[in-house]
Amino acid sequence: MKLHPAEQYAYDVRDGKLTVCEYVRLAVGRYFSDLENALDRGWYFDRKAAARAIRFIENLKHTKGEWAGRKFLLEPWQQFIVWNIFGWMLSDGTRRFRYAYIEIARKNGKTALSAGIGLYMLFADGESRPEVYSAATVKDQAKICFSDAAEIVKATDLKKYLSVFRNAITYEAKGGMLKPLSSDYGTHDGLNPSCGIIDEFHAHKDSGMFDVIKSAFGARRQPLMFIITTAGFNKAGACFAYRDNVIK
Repeated sequence: MKLHPAEQYAYDVRDGKLTVCEYVRLAVGRYFSDLENALDRGWYFDRKAAARAIRFIENLKHTKGEWAGRKFLLEPWQQFIVWNIFGWMLSDGTRRFRYAYIEIARKNGKTALSAGIGLYMLFADGESRPEVYSAATVKDQAKICFSDAAEIVKATDLKKYLSVFRNAITYEAKGGMLKPLSSDYGTHDGLNPSCGIIDEFHAHKDSGMFDVIKSAFGARRQPLMFIITTAGFNKAGACFAYRDNVIK
């Protein structure tokens, strides 16, 4: 069986062919350990589901700079992230991972990846009446991921199915929407999120937006909290505390 690029990346890291940081090495180690012990723990890995999510994102198009108009080309390490999130399943067929924390350096396609995840969760996840929120502490920051997603829709065949408005992308056939969400947007009553995307978590003064989304996850079978951020300096902030817990 031919290895998927995400699998090849994992083997290359494990075998020392790629130089990575300690935490990436440990994440890859966990992946192989979980494959060996999945049956005993009530898990299984769905390669088709993982590959489907990657394929969806790679059919989207860049809308900025010199790459505008070209399809996304996920690096192997990006594919490994998506591979894990959407490939691991519980015995009931729902996703194993409900929270993902991604910490990467600037200029590594952070916003484009998060927009791709958001559009997948809106359009291709199979959720009834999906609600996807791009969350930040202030309105302008919350709209960065949303604006990227909106431009991607306009540049691809998704525009046949999704409608772009000033503060929402709607999927009328499924009764779904993708919206920016911030603490200065007013009340957040009535949220029923299937996905929350927290961009630049290190800039959040507290865990307020995280808590708002998490507390509203209860009615969903397999919600996803996708946290993606560059490294910050505030060791007293919510991001550093969450990061510390992830590492442990």
